[in-house]
Amino acid sequence: MLLLGGAFLDERYLNLFKDVVLDFQAMISWAKREASTGMKLKIFPMLILFLMIIPGVVFAGQYKVVRVVDGDTIVIRYNGKHEKVRLLCVNTPKSVHSDEKQGIPMAEVAFRYTQKKLTGKYVDLEFESWLRGRYGVLLAYVFVDGKNINLELVRQGLSRYYIKYGQSKNYHNEFKIAQDLARKERLNIWGDHESTKK
Repeated sequence: MLLLGGAFLDERYLNLFKDVVLDFQAMISWAKREASTGMKLKIFPMLILFLMIIPGVVFAGQYKVVRVVDGDTIVIRYNGKHEKVRLLCVNTPKSVHSDEKQGIPMAEVAFRYTQKKLTGKYVDLEFESWLRGRYGVLLAYVFVDGKNINLELVRQGLSRYYIKYGQSKNYHNEFKIAQDLARKERLNIWGDHESTKK
């Protein structure tokens, strides 16, 4: 899966690349110890090819989710420290809001859903043309077990397809279909008249 786009300019990805190279060096050492001479000749070309495509790929299980902040924001272990990730193209209801009237019960449903799906899990991140928002928070699609959680939130009616800052470049059609299905089935926010007005 091609994930980096323009984000490869971020210095943190250079550190990630170094870590992956170290992992492959360990794999090569193992191959030297364990494989027969015939196997080595087959393994090394595959490893070289894999190393050539690393700059465009982020591997599964790279980032551990250490906390779920709310339905659309998580904290992950990212290059040695904890970082917030805001899920792209979703905006779940918030339980804490500067305007108390906008803190609604559906926020707890969205929070619990994301918490159940992601807490303690290892996730992949997919970025668009930018890596961070204006407050330095990572902006990404989050995948767990091959599923796009951003899309799942919309499909479950826990968020609208949020396009205030632009449509999804990667999944526009998928988001539209997910939202249409959730609305048709009156799932969560689409069945809660008060939340659909906010």
